Amino acid sequence: MQTIKSENTIVQELTINAPVSVVTLLEDRAQVRRTGKIQLNQGFWRIKILQVAPVLSDKSLRAEFLQNYPDARIDDVRVRRQMLLKEEDKPEEFKTLESEIRSLTQTFNNITEDRQHLESCLKKISSILTKGLQELPVDAVWGQIDPKNWREQISSLFKQLRDLRAEILNNSHTQEDLQEKINHLITKAEALSRPDMIYTAWIEADLMIPQTGEYEIAFDYVVPNAIWRPWHQARLVPEERTEDSTTNRTKLSFRMDGCVWQCTGEDWQNVDLVFSTARASLGTEPPLLTDEQLNVMEKSKQINIQLREQKIQTTGLGTGATPSSAEEAPTTVTLPGVDDGGEVRNLRPTRKATIPSDGRPYRVPIFSFESEADIEYVLMPEVCCQVVLKSEQTNTAKLPILAGPVDLVRTSGFVGRTSLLFIAPGERFALGWGPDGAMRVQRSTTQKQEQDHLTKWNFVTKTVKLFLSNIGAEPRIIKTTERLPVSELEQVKIEVIAEETTEGVQPDENGFCTWNFRLSPYSQLEASLVYKISSTPEVKGIR
Repeated sequence: MQTIKSENTIVQELTINAPVSVVTLLEDRAQVRRTGKIQLNQGFWRIKILQVAPVLSDKSLRAEFLQNYPDARIDDVRVRRQMLLKEEDKPEEFKTLESEIRSLTQTFNNITEDRQHLESCLKKISSILTKGLQELPVDAVWGQIDPKNWREQISSLFKQLRDLRAEILNNSHTQEDLQEKINHLITKAEALSRPDMIYTAWIEADLMIPQTGEYEIAFDYVVPNAIWRPWHQARLVPEERTEDSTTNRTKLSFRMDGCVWQCTGEDWQNVDLVFSTARASLGTEPPLLTDEQLNVMEKSKQINIQLREQKIQTTGLGTGATPSSAEEAPTTVTLPGVDDGGEVRNLRPTRKATIPSDGRPYRVPIFSFESEADIEYVLMPEVCCQVVLKSEQTNTAKLPILAGPVDLVRTSGFVGRTSLLFIAPGERFALGWGPDGAMRVQRSTTQKQEQDHLTKWNFVTKTVKLFLSNIGAEPRIIKTTERLPVSELEQVKIEVIAEETTEGVQPDENGFCTWNFRLSPYSQLEASLVYKISSTPEVKGIR
């Protein structure tokens, strides 16, 4: 501690320990709080907090007393930054890297010289062998024929060539390995010698203390280079099969984690994390309005139709009965924004966490729950000719499941990854657990076009054939879903031909036809779906 004397006052300086205590993580930034207790005498003080994040936002920096101290005040708070470049004080690790780089470079140069010498010998022996083979016909013409001697000399030269080529190849592989190691060490050394590795910052605060005592102060600031995203894990325990049901009930353990990345320049040691879905980066300005022109056109007498793909998608399956839809196949994991269902939420983990400033992902558990799950095997052959294990369960937690990737774990370990959208508390949702290796599926389609010569109506009859094979030793109940188009025009009619369709199944309002096929071990099954598309003469585009 030292004092600074001026004309009117004496300002005392003190460096205090104020570690990071609470970090509130937002979608693309973090709010950091440091707290510290200090014993101060009466007078003016200038306190410092060292090793803070150099990237902190200056205008977000603020300080406050955590208790009511009469007449005590904070006159100013600011951040100071400094670039420290000390070539003579290289860290021990950097010196070790330099020594290792020099040693590997010397070894690389020695191998290069040896390889050049071997290549020179190879070139000379190749020249000797070429000239020797050219002289053999000349010796034969002059009657100097000695096959045994020729064979011995040529074999010796070929053996030397093979040995030299093998040694050159080994030296080449060794050089490649050494070059890779040298490049890796150079990259590591450059990282250690970068100026930002020794870029420091500290906070200064000017205080006026009316009386001697212990004071608790908090410092708040916002830093970039820190984000979080939801990341989940679902664990399915071994299930017990039932004989007369299309679904089996089992237990599912679900855990929601907050995955944190931060590279702010300060480590967060044993801090309380708060995962917030607030979006401070969103603007509040309304969108600009533009004029839209409406044109009147004569209605065409001809109707041109198009087949449009319509995805029926919801975040969950609702709180009541589940619809007849299967979970989508897992997609590539991306890093979208945090979907909170339209309500800002602050989620707090059950324990403290340590997040180093290295840019790597760290997962912190937020909450978990267990739920009864209905499992079944589903097949949607138009999308994928594979039978997928699907589970449907309820979010029994008091908090919603935020949209994000889900790691799937079974008794054998990690089996894959899928994703979820926003799932409210008490809402059912589905998970796909990958294909069943014991099932084989083939699908084929045919169609026939014809026209009624009296009414000029056009008819297209489409036939979908499925072939299922169970090559496993366990029976399977497969919930199979096929779809057919849904007409939005009265001039187009679509109907299933029940007599030619397996079990005479009929589509629901969305055009889905569903069967529950039972396959015994090592058995096969064939199924058909036949439907007819009828259209009036003025309709064009039916295929």
